[in-house]
Amino acid sequence: MPHAPKPAANRRAAALRPDMPNRFVFNPLRDQAVIDIGSNSVRLVIYRVEGRANAPILNEKVLAGLGRGVPETGRLNPIGVRRALEALRRFRLLVDAIGVKTIHAVATAAVRDASDGPDFVSQIRAETGFDVKIISGPEEGRLSALGVLAGAPGAGGIAGDLGGSSLELVSLSPDGPGKAESWPLGPLAMGVTDSFDGVEMRQRIDNFLTQSDVLSQGRGTELHAVGGAWRAIAKIDMITRNYPLQVLHNYAMTRAEAMTICDFVAGQSKRSLERIDGATGKRAETLPYAATLLRALLDHGAFESVIISSHGLREGILLEELSPEERAQDPLVAGAIAMIGSDPRMREFGEALFWWVMPVFEDLPRLFPDRRGEILRAAACMLADVGATLHPDDRARIAFEIVLRAPYPAASHIERVFLARVSARRYGAKLDEIEPNLVKRLLDEERLVRADALGAAIRLGAELSGRSAQLLTQTKLSHRDGKLTLSTRPEYRGLLAEQALKRLDQLGQILKTPVTTLVD
Repeated sequence: MPHAPKPAANRRAAALRPDMPNRFVFNPLRDQAVIDIGSNSVRLVIYRVEGRANAPILNEKVLAGLGRGVPETGRLNPIGVRRALEALRRFRLLVDAIGVKTIHAVATAAVRDASDGPDFVSQIRAETGFDVKIISGPEEGRLSALGVLAGAPGAGGIAGDLGGSSLELVSLSPDGPGKAESWPLGPLAMGVTDSFDGVEMRQRIDNFLTQSDVLSQGRGTELHAVGGAWRAIAKIDMITRNYPLQVLHNYAMTRAEAMTICDFVAGQSKRSLERIDGATGKRAETLPYAATLLRALLDHGAFESVIISSHGLREGILLEELSPEERAQDPLVAGAIAMIGSDPRMREFGEALFWWVMPVFEDLPRLFPDRRGEILRAAACMLADVGATLHPDDRARIAFEIVLRAPYPAASHIERVFLARVSARRYGAKLDEIEPNLVKRLLDEERLVRADALGAAIRLGAELSGRSAQLLTQTKLSHRDGKLTLSTRPEYRGLLAEQALKRLDQLGQILKTPVTTLVD
């Protein structure tokens, strides 16, 4: 009668494949470094990569300013060259000390546009050993769009990546990046100062954007905005709207909201922007220009919304390096698995839980589009033990925060709050005990109840089995004939203890369903 989970293809780690909805696939763990030599900054990010999951374990940036003066002189800024080389020599020491073997180094607009760009790349190779690839504008856009898709699978519309010297625009589709364009619309290329003429600058921007073929594909879709300046504008929008979740990735603004914040930022002085605590950092000087450009894109592209992506070129490089099998995995589930570490017991229990709760939830009305409900259940089950080592008094609150702000990319803000609520209820949080304003602002009543039910089901499975996958599979939870039934064979009837039956009753109350047990 009770059923065991279907075997995973490999018992080392797991992620759902979209073409095989309930199959878990296990991935090796490896470190990779990406060095991004841009027009304004030189950055090193070392990622811990586990299939579709990747998390930065080191992130360093130096504002070298390589692109300053390139439009006028045609050559890289000498001070920028010195600063960049100093940074790259340090990066060499870091990657060697950490033991990173796979290093991807790319240079973008300033280096490709400067006449001495190839000489600079040769000097980097001679002094640091880094083999830097100068990538074209369309290639930069394609990789950035891949990064957007890594952080938001299934994204449509247009990806726009604003750097120091260039703006890349790329169409997005379920099949991947489409047509790519590169325009010299970065603040360095446009000679932006903190006292630029807004009307004259808008006219210069319009002269470029009217030539775009990509923007004509944006009407009624989404603009996925990549770049630190646009993230800073989104942070200001969060502050002005008193938005409760300070996570920039996948932060969404409607067309009207985006226009309002663009007009506000474009009209501010550098000093005014610097007074917005925690919002602008060192970008205050260029934010009015970035807002003017974003407003122009909204006008020319007629987008319905703007979605902020913290993923771009670097994550696109990582995604392209994956095998076809790894790329086919679901990144949210892969990210959840990476979070719980390498303990096989936690992973096996999460997989067993996924199969165990499925009969209760698979026939309920869909509250998320496509297969997102199933994917969210898989991620929630894999995160079932995220608070296992925490003090019982703090588990629910800390698990909520960990899951809410975890570095997995492929989750909307609604999905983050849903998963966090599941984790809190899994550890017994009362209805309005943790962040009630955040939860109720982002979750409607149906999704809130579903999160509570899933958290209660996971809690039941954990207490019933002692978090043992082997014992959990000797029981069965079903939802049919108007009843929620927990069943097992006679030799396992000892599992149906008082505490487990109490958890069963709690699940029944949430689902408004009578409960029963069966030993057969």
